[in-house]
Amino acid sequence: MGAFEDFATMAAKRRDDPGPEDEGRNRALPPWLTGLVARHPYLRRHPHPAVSHFPIVFMLAASFFSVLYLLTRVTSFETTAFHCLGGGLLSTPAAIATGIFTQRLNYPQPDSTLTLEKRLSYLLWAMVSGAFVWRLLNPEVLRDLHGLNFIYLLLVLAVTPLVTVISFFGGMLTFPLEPEG
Repeated sequence: MGAFEDFATMAAKRRDDPGPEDEGRNRALPPWLTGLVARHPYLRRHPHPAVSHFPIVFMLAASFFSVLYLLTRVTSFETTAFHCLGGGLLSTPAAIATGIFTQRLNYPQPDSTLTLEKRLSYLLWAMVSGAFVWRLLNPEVLRDLHGLNFIYLLLVLAVTPLVTVISFFGGMLTFPLEPEG
């Protein structure tokens, strides 16, 4: 639990006591971006949490509808799973970009947990891209789970725990664990 405690302590400190590095943060940004953030303080913290919910839901839904298709063999569930993969494919880069933007504004010092979250997000996008292209090129992939097609199912199911872990680390910034005692 040590890594989680360290992350919670870091997030709470940054949230409650921004410190003198705030001035340095804005100097590192281009002038047009500094002006935009000054005019719209919402951009300082909220773009990433607002955008990041889309890939979370799309990834969970892709896994859910894939399993639902396998249980019922209703083809519209398989099609919905494919559409959710497409939604995840399109929304994940926006979540990554707003995450980088938010990190640059609020957490300018490199941090191992944020670096891990970013790397896992790249992995997630690569997995979803692969699954989407695989399904695009082979619409029968989920209907015939023999041979390599079974790996497709594992790939789609693997995005659920991956997006959950990424979400946990991201959520720790917004809602850090309070120290016990």
